[in-house]
Amino acid sequence: MTKKTLFLQSLSPEKIDNSAEIEEWLSQFSEDQRHLAKLLLSRLQFVSRDVYATWLEQAISEIIDSASAFALYSVRKLKQDKNNDKAEESPPVYWWGQDGEPIIRPGKSLGSEDLVYSLISNLTRANENKLLDHPSLLKLKKNRVRNYILIDDAIGSGDRVSDFINAMLNHPTFLSWWSLGWIKIYVISFARPQESEKNIITKIRGSDHGKRKFRKSSKIEFISNTVYQQTLYQKRWGENYYQLIELCKNQTKIPAWARLGYGKIFSNIIFYHSVPNNIPGLIWFVDKKKKWKALMPGRAIPSWLMDLLEIPKDQVKKNTKISNEILDLLLLIKKGVRNVDSIAQRLGVDSRYAKKLLQHAIDTNLVTSGSRRLTPRGLDIFHQSSKNISLQLWDYSMYIPSSWCVEQ
Repeated sequence: MTKKTLFLQSLSPEKIDNSAEIEEWLSQFSEDQRHLAKLLLSRLQFVSRDVYATWLEQAISEIIDSASAFALYSVRKLKQDKNNDKAEESPPVYWWGQDGEPIIRPGKSLGSEDLVYSLISNLTRANENKLLDHPSLLKLKKNRVRNYILIDDAIGSGDRVSDFINAMLNHPTFLSWWSLGWIKIYVISFARPQESEKNIITKIRGSDHGKRKFRKSSKIEFISNTVYQQTLYQKRWGENYYQLIELCKNQTKIPAWARLGYGKIFSNIIFYHSVPNNIPGLIWFVDKKKKWKALMPGRAIPSWLMDLLEIPKDQVKKNTKISNEILDLLLLIKKGVRNVDSIAQRLGVDSRYAKKLLQHAIDTNLVTSGSRRLTPRGLDIFHQSSKNISLQLWDYSMYIPSSWCVEQ
């Protein structure tokens, strides 16, 4: 089966500079931090509902076969039993009731789980003989189900997944099937850190000893579109990742646990239907005393941001206001700094963002596309704003001419 290409959305410099809402959010940062805040925004990856639905359908189609039935469940956080008398212990959490039926799902909205429930319903209707929608233990036994697909949009630490599996295993019938090796669990999430796999396997019930006939690690398989190592930040955030980490850590109005996201995952994946709490807290955290205004309050993408993301590049309204970044870029080009890497170093951003910034200047007729020189309009703006350009002087004390360097 040919895989469909997935296109994730991102915020270009043009879109960032043309948003009054983003401008208001940026005003909370000091002047010397704003270029980093913009850089952070440009590194976020947005997954639309259609992209997520397409990927999920594709992932499930690659698992199912013609001979077996598969049970589909949406992973969600489960509440503990408040009637438990043993106050000194954490009460067990159950997925199955005494009658073998899944526990009743709350009537209120559950955020990301709402979309997953809807997609499961559509998938099972289209594959009635193969896929089962949150079946009971009785239905599982009747259909001799051995394959279980647990669906989440994104995994951070893995705690929610391991808690969910343990809640299923708290029923003796399901636990016996698990112990006998009759169960194969597929954990499907669009994105996850590689470290979450070990955390999930470690925390769920059972043994993973090499002498066990059915090791628990052999009964779980992980499937994701994006898998990353938590501490390899450069791939997600670019070569200036350390500056972005410091930017987040220095926002003292955000609680320490949330500054790099829950579990310090520092993820950059955001869904149209849900904003994970493992992305930087300065994006979504709302202070109770309103000391910090989030860009995505309530961990939800506001409608204006969705509209902004969906605007084609050639239809972005040209902003008459020139940002300080563009002014600094014009100054560098006027001084003869035209190489993308050199521009990135002087602006304190990574090369990818500098390239986008340069293209933005070209698209707005400030810089020529070939020789990268200022256009007449760019020169006019430069001369009008030169008194306000505050680009730091470049320190040449550590400069080493390329002619001195020995080839490696």
